Amino acid sequence: MTRTTLLLLLAVAGVADAAPKKGDPPAANEADRHFKAGVSLYDEQKYAEALAEFERAYEIQPHPLVLYNMAACHRELSHYGDAVKFYRRFIKEGQGKVPAAKLKTAQKELDDILARIARVTVNVSSGDNTELIVDGISLGTTPLDAPIILPPGEHKIVARAIGHKDAERTVRVASGDEVEVKLILAEAPAEVEEKHHAEEDKPAVEKPVVVAPAKAKKLALGAAYGTNLAAVADTGAPTLGIGFAATDRIEVGIDAVVVAYAVMPSVRVRLAGEAMSVHAALAVPISFTDGAMSETFVAGAVGLGLRYRATPALAFRLESFASFAGKTHGTTFPAFIGGELWF
Repeated sequence: MTRTTLLLLLAVAGVADAAPKKGDPPAANEADRHFKAGVSLYDEQKYAEALAEFERAYEIQPHPLVLYNMAACHRELSHYGDAVKFYRRFIKEGQGKVPAAKLKTAQKELDDILARIARVTVNVSSGDNTELIVDGISLGTTPLDAPIILPPGEHKIVARAIGHKDAERTVRVASGDEVEVKLILAEAPAEVEEKHHAEEDKPAVEKPVVVAPAKAKKLALGAAYGTNLAAVADTGAPTLGIGFAATDRIEVGIDAVVVAYAVMPSVRVRLAGEAMSVHAALAVPISFTDGAMSETFVAGAVGLGLRYRATPALAFRLESFASFAGKTHGTTFPAFIGGELWF
């Protein structure tokens, strides 16, 4: 189901819930007209125009479903900060007023946005009531209620306060980054302040700097359940493991089977993707003797896996291997599904 189709389905429900009835005041008819115009424009992928219609409809006659449509428009326009704000308002104000399935859909779309944006916390030396301007748009004055939400890329942050020179930084962020920016505003001489107010001078530009992203997490502790895909009904055991990210693409680790005498050293190489990634894996399963009925042997294994990073500290992993242990033990197809905590 496409986003446009989903919005239209919700819009139809919204019209049914909020559409004016016979005898309603003229304002209700006017709100409904703007709402339907917004749905039509959204279907034509004219998101800025659709947003204007939804905003006018909500001004005339507030309804939670209009907040959802406004959030969807901001999402398509890459206004991720505003999209997050309106999704959260819809989820809060829609409790008991819209079906739970619609709230669940909105929560999933909100989670998708949060997974691909960066959060920037700005600290300023001039204290409260300092105006923050990002990419030419004023976000209000400090203190802000939450970190600034930005899409991946380069952004210019300006701090402005009466009696001080403007301070400016340029930051480059990627999805999932959580960075902190400190801006120091120098006091402005009286004549400079007067000239600033009289002529609206441009901000005093300092040398742009790239703010380093939050320190990458290197160590992982994992737990999974494994089974042989060739004999699912007769095999299966939990595993515990530890991993280390040697680079942003290469990871080494070792997993131990909890109820058997076996370990599996491995190397994983990320092939593509970020939050959802595909990796190749090489492993050396080692089975140790646990009595007269077993023997120690070493196998070789190759495989592919998927990893989904729900947050920088939490990931889920699915892997499947083909393991070769010679003529005596043959070929098996071990598969694992589990989670990881990154530190």
